[in-house]
Amino acid sequence: MRNFIALLPMAFCFVAYSQPKTPVLRIDPGMHTSKGNKISTDSAGKYLLTCSNDKTARFWDVSNGNLLKTFRIPTGGIGEGTLYACSLSPDGRIAAIAGNTGYEWDSSFCIYLINTQTGDIIHRIKGLPFVIQDLEFSPDGDWMAASFDGSYGVYVFDTKGWGYRELKGDYTDAVPNIAFKPGGGLATVCNDGNIRIYDSQFEFIQKETCSQGEGMAISSLAFNPAGNLLAIAYQNIRVIEVRNASTLSLLYEPDVKEVEGRGFNSLCFSADGSKLYGGQWVLETDETKQCISSWDLAGNGNYKGLSLIKNTIADIKPLQDGSMIFLGFDPAEIIVTSSTNNVTWHRQAEKNEYSGINKSHFKINTNGTSIGFTPLNQPAYTFEISQRRLQEEQSIYPSPIEVNAGTRVSNWNRNWNAEINGKQVPKMNGFLQEFLSTDISSDGKLVILSESWHIILLNNNAEIIWIKDLETQPWAVNISSNDKVVAVALGDGTIRWYSMTDGNELLAFYLFPQNKDWVLFTPTGYYDASPGAEDFLGWQLNKNPDEAPGYFPASRFRKQFYRPDIIDSIFATYDEKKAIIAANHRAGTSENPEQKIDIAKKLPPVVSIISPGNSSFVSNDTVSIVFRITSPVNAPAKNIQVLVNGRPTGKDSIVITDTTQEIKVNIPREDCTISLLAGNDNGTSPEANLSLKWKAPEEPIKEVIEKPTLYILAIGIGGYDNESYHLDYAAKDAKDFSSAFQKQKGLLYKDVVDSILTDKEATLTNINKALDWIQDITGKKDVAIIFFSGHGYTNKGVYYMLPVEADIYELRATCLNFSAIKQTQSSIEGKVIIVIDACHSGDLMSAGINGLVNMMTSTGDGGAGAITFTSSTGKEESLEQPDWQNGAFTKALIEGLDSESTVNEDGEITYNSLSLFISRRVKKLTNDKQHPTCVPAPNTPDFPIAKKH
Repeated sequence: MRNFIALLPMAFCFVAYSQPKTPVLRIDPGMHTSKGNKISTDSAGKYLLTCSNDKTARFWDVSNGNLLKTFRIPTGGIGEGTLYACSLSPDGRIAAIAGNTGYEWDSSFCIYLINTQTGDIIHRIKGLPFVIQDLEFSPDGDWMAASFDGSYGVYVFDTKGWGYRELKGDYTDAVPNIAFKPGGGLATVCNDGNIRIYDSQFEFIQKETCSQGEGMAISSLAFNPAGNLLAIAYQNIRVIEVRNASTLSLLYEPDVKEVEGRGFNSLCFSADGSKLYGGQWVLETDETKQCISSWDLAGNGNYKGLSLIKNTIADIKPLQDGSMIFLGFDPAEIIVTSSTNNVTWHRQAEKNEYSGINKSHFKINTNGTSIGFTPLNQPAYTFEISQRRLQEEQSIYPSPIEVNAGTRVSNWNRNWNAEINGKQVPKMNGFLQEFLSTDISSDGKLVILSESWHIILLNNNAEIIWIKDLETQPWAVNISSNDKVVAVALGDGTIRWYSMTDGNELLAFYLFPQNKDWVLFTPTGYYDASPGAEDFLGWQLNKNPDEAPGYFPASRFRKQFYRPDIIDSIFATYDEKKAIIAANHRAGTSENPEQKIDIAKKLPPVVSIISPGNSSFVSNDTVSIVFRITSPVNAPAKNIQVLVNGRPTGKDSIVITDTTQEIKVNIPREDCTISLLAGNDNGTSPEANLSLKWKAPEEPIKEVIEKPTLYILAIGIGGYDNESYHLDYAAKDAKDFSSAFQKQKGLLYKDVVDSILTDKEATLTNINKALDWIQDITGKKDVAIIFFSGHGYTNKGVYYMLPVEADIYELRATCLNFSAIKQTQSSIEGKVIIVIDACHSGDLMSAGINGLVNMMTSTGDGGAGAITFTSSTGKEESLEQPDWQNGAFTKALIEGLDSESTVNEDGEITYNSLSLFISRRVKKLTNDKQHPTCVPAPNTPDFPIAKKH
């Protein structure tokens, strides 16, 4: 099956081009967003490498599931850069990744060799004949083998110089899997139905036709650790064979009578050789299937089905301690289990799947601003763009139709011969393609059809008006009732809107299934994002074919591209350029949409940590870090900042003296993440992160554990000088908030010290003085909370807190720029929590609350981020009522500090557990009208903020 999937785009992508230099927008939530293909581990089982159709490979800490690195390669058109194979060298220092790689600029294929510490491409093996299907390093690391699609067989490479030889064997079809034999030698399986084995010098020994008949595709193979058994599996039938590894004679077949599903896609022996594991193809994923099979006695004993996953198993690997790693295929999913088959950790692709046969779930309103969708294995959702509101409910708007106003589309659903009013739809580029979805315009004169890699607009005579090329499958389409746009649910998890006039893309929407965060972005890169989701969107910049691309989160270009107002204008104009002009006119700017912002000329530096290695153990309070900085020629790096667990180390910014430097960093006696950020005139680099594990020294370090002090700055303003801003309970919110935390004195905190400013006391001058106070007094081990209940205001992308004397017509003179709070929290050495119970009117802050939270939590503004709570999101009002005597958010927060449900097994309340309680409670209090958020800064671990009293 994977061979077929891999080859689908080939007819469209095997054309040589120069490498594209235009920056490309990518979604990156920290996990693969498409099909998972292969996994690999180092010999010690410390690291895990995964690769995916999303054109990335990812490097994980096996012990805890932390993502250590994302490896990017140059990418191009529809298929270029898709990764089907990966392998990790035994020492974990080199990641080999390949697939449909290199053809667009070399007219041949290549394997990328990547330094796992820095992510650099250290070598590229070029001139390969076809798409790479599998990669494997030999156990001693001296050799690497690659197998190919088509009939190009297998190459073996010498890892000292990367010279290669083509193995003999008369291959006539694709080779999906290869395996090195422990002690020397190699085996391959081929879709021609043959097994081939080679000796330690890679000389051909013999070929054996499978017992199921010539031409029966063999999907997987595996040697046992002793090297005397070779297991093979078939793609479309439930048969596994265990053979003599030297003679290929059949020894036995594992019992598959109780196995569900069809053939096996992957095989693996346990590290001690006692068990054989098989992973199956799963056709239906509505419930967890026993798609992982296990047999005792190396496959000759009792069968056990494992219900761990709702997914086809793409690959399996054993670990030395008896635990196992399983990779789900579509969407990518990683499960690590203990030796007793208990799940240790689990990561799943952050992608909604729209590939169901039934398209009626996909709905759109008259002007295109509201969509309804039901992803596979998910509830129904409605998203309203104008309000930025996501609701878990079925949309009331129309589904796509195949008959309307005298027009009928037939033979289209997973069919190859679609017809419009009995007339055959033309082939695309001369190729017959599988049609996936359709809809008809309100007057019946226009038809949208989607097929494997295109959406097509035709008239009712089956004549093509325009064709739009896509990088992924368009699973569902729906035309708005005004016939202005067509919405398309795509295989990459996005929903995109295209103009019915010319097929140009207008807008994209991505919803993250686990936490329901979202991003909206135009083709040019203007975007809006829910709190905390901003950096799930970023720019990839190709450099040259032998160099890893740059990747920059959207926050690094927030000033240029964070434009909710442009998003709002899309459905007024149905044209991105016109939307930009309209939004700029309202904002009083004169930006020319024809002059695109060239981010390649405005890049921040890039930091790479050279040593120590990721997931290294440390036993000292000080760690020496060697790092490298790469900067644009016209904007050299000026300084570097050091964060530990997302907070500053107390040092001033370090001056750059060379491109490679060494610094010493003080760390806590616990597992931690060190982040380095460099700055230049263009902005701040993405974080370079280093995960370290604390290992107590043999001679214990004497440490006096002292409780921290909690410092609170609580600001509540309801009695504004301008009576039209009046709020009933904002001042009481501030007092009640501080009182609730005063109860923590002597519990979690040594002391609780507060400064409360309400109404007439909350002047601009007094607020600035209080910010200086909390910045200066908070120590490295202390906690600072800044609470604000009142009004906020957004003007031209700048966020303001309204003091008591505020006048929105004299913003700079009377209002506090939130960047002052950003600067304060970045300068505090201890932990920082910002609590914003603002936007009470719904008019003053408007949609700016999302941007405000992203600014406060991001490190992209040259400072450390904070944990930021907000009372609402998007354009929602923050409600208050006499019955509560508080705002809904503050009421819920105070209740959460007294609730048993927020307390963990240690009797502590963490910011995550409190956030969950607040979210549920406010939703209930406001009848689902208000939705609080809690967004931590990057690399901030969960920690207790209160204790049960």
